Amino acid sequence: MDINSNKRYIEIFKKLVEVYVETGHPVGSLIISKNLDTPLSPATIRNVMADLEDLGILSSDHVSSGRKPTDKGWRLFVDGLIEASNLSEIEKQTLGLIKEEVIGQNISSILETAGDILSKLSGCVSLIATPTIDSTIRHIEFVLLSPGRAIVVTVSGEGQVENRLIDVPPDVSASGLEQISKYINTKFAGLTLDEIRIKVQEELDCQKEGIDNIGQKIVADGLGFLSSENADRVIVRGQSNLVEKSDEIEQLNDLLKRFDEQRTIKDILDKSANAQGVKIFIGAETKMFEMSGCSMIVSGYKNDKKNIIGALGVVGPKRLRYSRIIPLVDYTAKLLGSVLSGNF
Repeated sequence: MDINSNKRYIEIFKKLVEVYVETGHPVGSLIISKNLDTPLSPATIRNVMADLEDLGILSSDHVSSGRKPTDKGWRLFVDGLIEASNLSEIEKQTLGLIKEEVIGQNISSILETAGDILSKLSGCVSLIATPTIDSTIRHIEFVLLSPGRAIVVTVSGEGQVENRLIDVPPDVSASGLEQISKYINTKFAGLTLDEIRIKVQEELDCQKEGIDNIGQKIVADGLGFLSSENADRVIVRGQSNLVEKSDEIEQLNDLLKRFDEQRTIKDILDKSANAQGVKIFIGAETKMFEMSGCSMIVSGYKNDKKNIIGALGVVGPKRLRYSRIIPLVDYTAKLLGSVLSGNF
């Protein structure tokens, strides 16, 4: 039976899911009958619910209990019955705090802020895979802010923008930093970070004209944070959100341990990010979380060339407000991509 063509079945099923999301308890026919737009008797609703259970869309703990969606039912609901809501202005303003981390902070700090905010707004665990770093340098700029303090603006070959505050000797002038910037951009643009460091050191060793030891240290401090040490990492935030919902999760301790499996989680995020838009995994659809009975909502974030450079997502009980969390993940991914590309 294709219930998509049966308005009565769809109306009852959709209302049951909505009530279950609100209460967390199996839903009976009497409750549904009181909430339907089209008046139906509890007996009629019970018959429909029995059919939906036979189809594997609903389940019940025992004969006389109410019903709740199965993984198949959640998939039906997510794929065709959700009416996505718009983010509130408060949510957008809160996510806007990610932008405040841009000046003077490295990518990890920006991602950690995004993870904290996404976890708080969603009430789930947030997962953010660090971006794939193109280690070639298109442009770099050292700008003096005050005596002993400078900002480094670096643009990678893929357009990824990184800003960082660094300490410089107090007697270094703005023109001195400008000379260092010109030196690097003229001689080394298009090379990798390691290639730049090697060539700078070679020039120092050979006592060629270029930059002195102070300049070399400034270059090292300015480029060091773009090393690959933080690549292939997943930032996890909000595990306590799942502890608070432990009654909805089948194997909480096992799930929490899973978040330490960085490589596996990053593989899941990266593979999911290749899909268009937001991707949703429910229950056993994700091997990593199948025993815990959770859902995972994932989206990739892109650079200014529209290439996917990383992924983010949330993990929570299957009883999620998908209509709200799906656009939340989507919005955060787009905002994070624009922030990391310097387009904000």
